Amino acid sequence: MDKKIQDDFKKKMGFTPTGIMVADNFGEEFSRRLAEFHGDVWSEEGAIPLKYRYLISLATAVFTNDEKRARLEIVKAMNQGATREEILEVFKQQVWMKGAPVLVQIAPLIEMMEKKLSMQK
Repeated sequence: MDKKIQDDFKKKMGFTPTGIMVADNFGEEFSRRLAEFHGDVWSEEGAIPLKYRYLISLATAVFTNDEKRARLEIVKAMNQGATREEILEVFKQQVWMKGAPVLVQIAPLIEMMEKKLSMQK
């Protein structure tokens, strides 16, 4: 992968996403295009404010039972100003969409969110 692409991700995000690193296996052009697409999706500009895009990603992560991704999206959403109530509303929506077993799935996520909130006080 182009060293500049890796440096750009580390500068903006603090790390290079795994998907970007794996994309390197498909060639430099593919990696460049994927990095550009990532930039388009996660730029500060857009019709949907960044906070809400992170909340959408959180909903997707919960729906697909991807706890690691859900934790990351909670942090990113909170860093963009998402409130406890907004995150809980995302969780309620997923319970509605996928059923009561999601309550067990989101329990550690709620605990993590509450811990992060208590540290901000």
